[in-house]
Amino acid sequence: IIIRVLLDMNVQQRNMTEGIHGKDAVDKLKAAKYDYIISDWHMPRLTGLDLLKIVRTVPGLRHIPFLMITVESEKDSILQAIQEGVDNYIIKPFSSNVLEKNKINPF
Repeated sequence: IIIRVLLDMNVQQRNMTEGIHGKDAVDKLKAAKYDYIISDWHMPRLTGLDLLKIVRTVPGLRHIPFLMITVESEKDSILQAIQEGVDNYIIKPFSSNVLEKNKINPF
């Protein structure tokens, strides 16, 4: 769904890489250079929050802006993501307008 929204925003698909699960995302992040991370909180094998924690501890990755997209709307969940260093947080469902307004860097 997120890729579809990005395509609606005219982001070139060749500029995106999708992780199958959280551990796959870590492997891809360590293997290539990325300018921006968009992650769902709920992923198999490694949650988006766990991915965020890893990203923020790896020197070559910690500078990458991180956007969390999730159904987690509880105040404690949002605060936990902020404490771990998330750059922005969008609650599902959302529209491309919401994503456009909340992006950190232009795509």
